[in-house]
Amino acid sequence: MSGWRYFVCPVEFNNDSNRFQSDCEPSELFQLQDYALHSVLESFTGWTTVRLYPFQIHSIALSSFASIMGPFGGFIASSRDF
Repeated sequence: MSGWRYFVCPVEFNNDSNRFQSDCEPSELFQLQDYALHSVLESFTGWTTVRLYPFQIHSIALSSFASIMGPFGGFIASSRDF
């Protein structure tokens, strides 16, 4: 969805054409970039680089943290029942 300007640019109403429009140059967060893989990941995947949007790196980090730490919150909450 980040490839469509409608989803990454502000949407404005144009009174002349009586339509909504979104015309801008997307920021660097929404432009594909090449990243070099660490040698350990390169040995598993066989790839030297990977193309990602920069916001995807943040999304992967936050979702990994939440999926690892989330169950511990449930364990701690259920241990207080005793």
